[in-house]
Amino acid sequence: MTRTAAVLTALTAAVLLPATLLGPPAQAATLPGGRSTYVMTTFAGASNAHIVRLSMYMFATNGTVTERYWAWRQDGIAGVEQAKYTKVPSGYTTTGCVRSCPIRTPVGFQSGGTPKTTAGTWYMDRYGRLVIKWGALLETWRLDASQAGFVSASIWNSNRNIREGYGFGSNASPNVGVTRAAVTASARLYGPIVQNNYAVATTYSNVGFHFPSYNQCTGARCLQGKAVIAADRKTWFNTYVAVNPAADGRKNFWNFQTGAVQQAESPYSVCISNPGGAGGGHTAALLQVIDDSGRFRGYVGVEASLNRRAYGQAVVSSFVSVLPTMLPTLH
Repeated sequence: MTRTAAVLTALTAAVLLPATLLGPPAQAATLPGGRSTYVMTTFAGASNAHIVRLSMYMFATNGTVTERYWAWRQDGIAGVEQAKYTKVPSGYTTTGCVRSCPIRTPVGFQSGGTPKTTAGTWYMDRYGRLVIKWGALLETWRLDASQAGFVSASIWNSNRNIREGYGFGSNASPNVGVTRAAVTASARLYGPIVQNNYAVATTYSNVGFHFPSYNQCTGARCLQGKAVIAADRKTWFNTYVAVNPAADGRKNFWNFQTGAVQQAESPYSVCISNPGGAGGGHTAALLQVIDDSGRFRGYVGVEASLNRRAYGQAVVSSFVSVLPTMLPTLH
């Protein structure tokens, strides 16, 4: 056999080998958008059964990905007034501020709580989109690396009915967060929010943080909105944030409520709700967006205020609140 014939024979044999013997396509020795860690927020599901999910995706160059996540279902509660069990103490109190109030959070997200994990695979498709497979579940994300220091992600398609999804990736460690001082030094944060109240139409709006509007409590961990001193408590806007990277990494906690609702749920109180009492306000879980240089850029978050399944209750939302210059990268 001539050398040319031998080469042709070998090539023909390779073409005829089953794909399972040839193995999967080799994954380029890179990372999606060149970044290893993404913080993600998604809003999925159907009417009155929406699911919000807050995640960290950690990618490897061998085509594998690990997710740490927290998820809450709008229809995951039964009975009347479950706030005591679904809106639990975060582990922080606004001690040393104008009002000393407990900060609640969606159950499972409290300080010391561990996320669930799942494993999958990833690749970049021919259009430059990020495709992730979690077993039978599939997600496709559009990436935008047009700005320095981070990559943004916007959901393109999914077979788990993700209606909205956003995230930001960098090479900052997934286990390290920034301090309250870094958070409060940030410029105004802003971004999109998708929200559903039980049996009410889904709304699309915007949400933001303006930390000069907060007092810094003693202990370098908590913040409390300043609008809690007027004689008429119904005019208050109660908002509390807790930041403790030493214990929680990138996790932060946000609990808020209007004064009118606060007084209806806990008359004469100076906090969103009395400890162990009804209500509990709006409970949101946050993950810090940190860029390649370790700088704080804002949050991705979800709200899971699951007190009861009734008109206007069981509030869930998914949102982004980042430096406004970052928003054009979300598609």
